Amino acid sequence: MSTSNVRSIKKDGALPPFEDALTLPGKLYWDQAVFNAEKEAIFSSMWLCIGRCEDIEDPGSYFTWQQDNERILIVRGKDKKIRAFFNVCRHRGSRLVEEESGCGLNRITCPYHAWTYASDGRLVSAPTMGDDFDKNDFPLVEAPCDTYGGFIFINLDENAEPLESFLSDLPDLSRYQLPELRRAARVEYVVDANWKLICENYNECYHCALVHPQLHRISDANSGGKMERGRCFSGGSMHLNDGFSTMTMSGHSDHPVIPGLSEEDHRTVQYYTIYPNLLISPHPDYLLTHTIWPIGPGKTRIVCEWFFTQEAVNQPGFDPSDAVEFWDVTNKQDWGLCVRAQRGAESRGYRPGKYHPHESAVWAFDDWYRDFMEL
Repeated sequence: MSTSNVRSIKKDGALPPFEDALTLPGKLYWDQAVFNAEKEAIFSSMWLCIGRCEDIEDPGSYFTWQQDNERILIVRGKDKKIRAFFNVCRHRGSRLVEEESGCGLNRITCPYHAWTYASDGRLVSAPTMGDDFDKNDFPLVEAPCDTYGGFIFINLDENAEPLESFLSDLPDLSRYQLPELRRAARVEYVVDANWKLICENYNECYHCALVHPQLHRISDANSGGKMERGRCFSGGSMHLNDGFSTMTMSGHSDHPVIPGLSEEDHRTVQYYTIYPNLLISPHPDYLLTHTIWPIGPGKTRIVCEWFFTQEAVNQPGFDPSDAVEFWDVTNKQDWGLCVRAQRGAESRGYRPGKYHPHESAVWAFDDWYRDFMEL
C-alpha cells in the first residue's frame, strides 16, 4: 500500500506531510490511564462489530455479548428485527440472561421478581404492581443496533449516529455479497500486545518478505494500489502474483469464486480497517475478518473468522483448512512481532520512529487515533 493524500494531526493543529510524521509515543501502548480512556472514548462510544446475522436467524434466537462490565442481549424479535438491549431488568436492575446464546426467547423473564418482557423490549408483565402502574413506562433500555454486510454492530452510546452514516464513506464492497457468505471457521487468539499494535501490524506489509514467506510468494508487498482513507476506515489492496488464485497454503482454491466479481477482483485481496477494531479482507473466493478486543494495556483477544459462499459450504467434503492454515500461520507470525513491539514500547529507550513509505495505512490509523483521542 503506497502513500496517498493523507495527513497527520499534531496536538498544535499543524498538518505535517507524511514524510515528516513520527509513530505514536510508547506510553500509548502500556499506560493504564490511557487504556481506561480508550475504553470510554472509543469502545463505549463507537460502532463495534459483534457477530453475524446468521448467528440468530430465527425469531427468538439470541446471544449475549460482554464488553467490560456490560453484558448486552442481542435478540431477533417476532418481527425478525435484530435488537440489542442492556441486559438489565427495569425493576431492581437484576441481570436478565446469563447464557451465551440460545433460541426460543419469546419472553424475557427476570429471575428476581418475574418482570417479563417481549422480545421487542416491551414490559408485558409486572406481578402485583397495581392498577396505577403503566408498563409502557418501563421497557428494556435499548442499545443502538444495526447491520452491515450481514454483520451485527452495536453501540453503547444511546445517542450514537446511525451506522449507515458512520460507514457512509466506506468503499463499496457489495460485489462481494457479504450478507450471503457463511462462516466456515473461527479461531481465537490472546496476544500479549496492545490492541493498536495488532491494528498497525495489519495495515502494512513492509515486514512481509522477511516474516511471511508463505504470503510473500503469493502476493508481493510492492504490488498494492494506493492507500485509501475515510472517516471510518483506512486500508488498500494487494495483488496476487502470477500463477496464484487466492491466499491459501497452496496458493490455489478448489472453492468457487464469489459470483459477480471482476477479473481485477480475481487478482486482488482487499485489506480494510473499519475503526476501531474490525479488520475485513475480501478475497476472490472467501472473506477473512479479525475483530480486535482489548483486555488490558498489554493484552488483546482476537477473533479470526473465514466466510465462504453458500455454494462452497454446501459442496460435499467442503474443507476450508487450506485457507485457515494459511492465515493461522500468518497470524501467529504477526502476533510474535506484536509481542516484541509491545516489549519495545515499554522500554525507557523507546522513541517514536519514522514511517516507511509502505506504512501510510499505519499512519492513517495512528492519525485517526490521535484525532479521536484529541492528542
